[in-house]
Amino acid sequence: MANTLTARRATTLAAVAAVVAGAGAVTIASPGAAYSAAGHRRVTLAATPTPTPTSLSTAAAAAVPVLASLTPTAGTVDGGGYVTILGSGFITQGSSDVPTVSFGDVPSETVRVLTDAKLVAQVPAGTAGTVKVTVSNAAGKSINPNATYAYRSALGLTFNDVTARLAGGTAFTAEVTGDTVGSTAKAFAALKITVKVGGVAGTVTWVDATHVKINIPAAGTSGSATVQLFQDGYAGPESTAKVLYPAVVGAVAPAKVSTDGGVTVKITGLGFLGVDTTDPASVTFGGDPATSFEVVSNTVITAVTPARANGTAAVAVTTKGGTSAEATGAKVAYRSALTLDTSVSGTQLPAGGGPYLLTISGGTLGADVKAYAAEAVSVQMGKTKLGATYVDPTHMRVTLPTITAASVDLTVLHDTIAGTPTTFTVAPVVTALSIAADTLAGGKKVVVKVAGAEVAAATDFKFGENAATCTSSGTGTAVVFTCVVPPATQAGPVAVTFTSGTGTASRYTAAATFSYTDID
Repeated sequence: MANTLTARRATTLAAVAAVVAGAGAVTIASPGAAYSAAGHRRVTLAATPTPTPTSLSTAAAAAVPVLASLTPTAGTVDGGGYVTILGSGFITQGSSDVPTVSFGDVPSETVRVLTDAKLVAQVPAGTAGTVKVTVSNAAGKSINPNATYAYRSALGLTFNDVTARLAGGTAFTAEVTGDTVGSTAKAFAALKITVKVGGVAGTVTWVDATHVKINIPAAGTSGSATVQLFQDGYAGPESTAKVLYPAVVGAVAPAKVSTDGGVTVKITGLGFLGVDTTDPASVTFGGDPATSFEVVSNTVITAVTPARANGTAAVAVTTKGGTSAEATGAKVAYRSALTLDTSVSGTQLPAGGGPYLLTISGGTLGADVKAYAAEAVSVQMGKTKLGATYVDPTHMRVTLPTITAASVDLTVLHDTIAGTPTTFTVAPVVTALSIAADTLAGGKKVVVKVAGAEVAAATDFKFGENAATCTSSGTGTAVVFTCVVPPATQAGPVAVTFTSGTGTASRYTAAATFSYTDID
C-alpha cells in the first residue's frame, strides 16, 4: 500500500513539475474532435488555465464526483442526444482524466467537462425503461438515487382509416410499432403511455404486448386527424392512417320540396366548418349537387335544392372526414306540383256540392291506395280542405260543400307542394223539391230549394219547357221558392230550372227531376 501511494504521489509531483517548468495545462481536443483509434472512448476537456504555483500547492487529490442534477431526464432509446449534468468534482487537479458518465451499465462515448461543477455527456442507446446515471473517476462513483434517465421508445401505430363520431366515443384496436408496450397491463401502466388524436387527448388501454385500444375523443368539426402515441411525454411518429370525422346532418327544413328545385332549405347538424365551399358536390340531394349553398356556421348550412324526380332524397354533407351518414331527419321528399285536367269535365261545379270526380295531371296519385296515402295528396277550395278518396292513378273523388260564390279556385297539394290553382265557375242548382210529381193539369204547389250565387234574385223558373209562377221566402242560403206546377201536354220526367241573379242558368241535378203523369 505504501509503495502504491508513493508512486501516485510521485506521478502527481512529476506532472506539477512539468507545469511549473512551462509545459502548460493539459488540453484535450474540442467537442468535434474524436479519437480515431478503434475501441477508444471519445472524451473532451474544456481548456483550463495554467495553474499558478499557489494553486498547485493547494491542489487536492481526486475526490468522488457529486451528481446533483441532469437535464433532460428522458429521451429516445436510440440515444445520441446530450444531457447536462451539474454537481462537483468533475475535474481532478493535475490530471487529464475525464470522469466516466454511465447510463445504467453503459458508458457515454462522449463527455465534455465544462467546469468542475458542470459537464455534458452524450446519451448512449438503450432500451425502454429508466436507468440510473452516475459520474465516476479514480476516487469512486457518484451516489444519487434520484439521478435517473428514462429511455422512451418512439411508438408508432398501424391501423386502417377509422370513421368516428364527432361526439367521440368510437374505439378501435391498433398495432404498436417501434417497441412493445408491456407484457401485462401493469407493465403497460408503468410505461406511462398516452395518446392524442388530432392533438386532442384520448384514452388508450392495453390489449397485449403489441396492440392497444384507443378511444377517440370528440372533435369540434369534421375532417381527418392523425393518431400519436406518447411514452411518458415522449412523442412517437404520427400515424399514416387517419381518424375520419364526417359531418352530421340532423334535420332539413322544409322537408318537402318541389321537383322543380329552387327551394332554399336549412340544413342543421354538426361539423359543417370542415366543408369545402369551393366544391359543389360538398352538399348533395340524392347524390345531385345543391344548386348553391352557404356554410352559415358549424351547425347550419343553407342550400338551394336541385331539380329532381318525385320521391325521397337523402341530404348529405361531405368533408375531408367523409360523407355524413344517412339518417331519418337527413332527407327531403321531392313532390311534383299536381294540377287539374279539365279538358273532359269542364270548369263548372254544381253549387249544391256533393261528390265530384277530378282528373289529375303533372304526376300520379300512386299505383294503389297505399301509395296514394304515402303521396299525401289533398285538394283545397280556397282555404278549405276537401274530403278526397283515391279512384285510380289519375283520378280522385272530392266532396264539395254547398257553394254560394260565383266562382272558386281548386288547388291540389302534393304534401305541402301546391300546384297551380284551377278556377271553376259555379252553376246554380235545384237542391230539393217538396213534391216530385203532378198530373198534366198541374196546379199543385211545390217548394223548390236552390243553391248558388245570388239565388235570392232567381227568376225564370220552368218545369221542362213550361213556365211556372214562383214566390220567394227566406234570405241568404235559406231562401226557398214556392212554385205552382204549370200544366203540361205530355207525361214524363222534366227538369226544374231557373236563372240566378247573376244571369247564370241552373245546371241539372237529380234533385231537379219532376214527373208529369196522365193518371188522375
